[in-house]
Amino acid sequence: MDIICKVFNYKENLQEQRSLFRNSFPEVTNPTDEDYYWLLHGFPNTKHSSFEYVAYLDDEMVGYYAAIPYRYKINNKITNVGMVCGVMTSPNHRGKGIFTKLGAYSTAELASYVPFTTGYPIRKSVIPGHLKVGWKIAFKLPLYVKFIKINSVLKNNLKYLSFLSPIVNGFLILHNKIIKTKKQNKKYQISFYKSFKDIPTSKFELFTKKWANSISNALIKDSDFCAWRYGGPHKKYQFLVISYQDSICGFCAFTEVVREGVPSYCILDFSVLKENFDCVGFVYATLETEAKKNNIEAILLMMSKYSAHQYKLIKNGFIKSPFKFYLIIKNLTNEFTDEELFDEKKWHLMWVDSDDL
Repeated sequence: MDIICKVFNYKENLQEQRSLFRNSFPEVTNPTDEDYYWLLHGFPNTKHSSFEYVAYLDDEMVGYYAAIPYRYKINNKITNVGMVCGVMTSPNHRGKGIFTKLGAYSTAELASYVPFTTGYPIRKSVIPGHLKVGWKIAFKLPLYVKFIKINSVLKNNLKYLSFLSPIVNGFLILHNKIIKTKKQNKKYQISFYKSFKDIPTSKFELFTKKWANSISNALIKDSDFCAWRYGGPHKKYQFLVISYQDSICGFCAFTEVVREGVPSYCILDFSVLKENFDCVGFVYATLETEAKKNNIEAILLMMSKYSAHQYKLIKNGFIKSPFKFYLIIKNLTNEFTDEELFDEKKWHLMWVDSDDL
């Protein structure tokens, strides 16, 4: 039996892909066609909203591989980059080389459209399959967490120690009081928004352009991108806009989720102009205050160790969890050197750079 790889025709074969998705990710409840169309056919500002490839074994779709052309500024050059997502193989046919063959075929096809591809795996088990077809690990992206309460952690993981919750919570309250977080900062103003569309467009555009110019390798997070990224079906996000002298100098996007049984705020993006880094403690304190109002027990974010130092995570009460993502890159055309792509100091990556959350 031969594995046949080809370009995916969603207009004719979408329901086959949906069936494969449900079999591959049974933990995802109620996946809809609307989710698919938003992610794979809603991306703005490019000729192609996505690139999709599939593998067949006889007449059965057994693999799927997609990439979205996220736009980045790499050393002052704007380019589309293939952010790989939605990769899946049929659980009934694993161990037959489908993942490797489809990955090799898909990235070879992608080389006609993008100079390199990115991925953000958290499961180590999938990394060898990527490495076999030329991907490389660039650097780690640890998951950082700031605990506000410990109730759900003990209840779901160490139930026999649940009686210690009041003691540990008391310690957390004391710890969060004595750390050097600035609870207030009269220099800055913070505004809350429930919808990205309510943020003043002209001010946001000025901010995000200035921010991108300060980063060597920066995702182009303009208003069109953000309206799409935060406009997915069944998704709810909140936004903090940090202002200095009536200009936006920082932006934070977050969402409420339950991770490992813990009600949490997950920060998708936290971007601050370098000259305004003294606002970050004020932002964390504001998020913590909001979390307490809504019975949120932890604040999570994913970023590199270098960025974590810049954004003063440890100083502000975050700890590095045992969980980590990896940035993996496949340099398809060598338009950019490995020195440009594999240095974590050149990047500012968070969940917004992926399709997660």
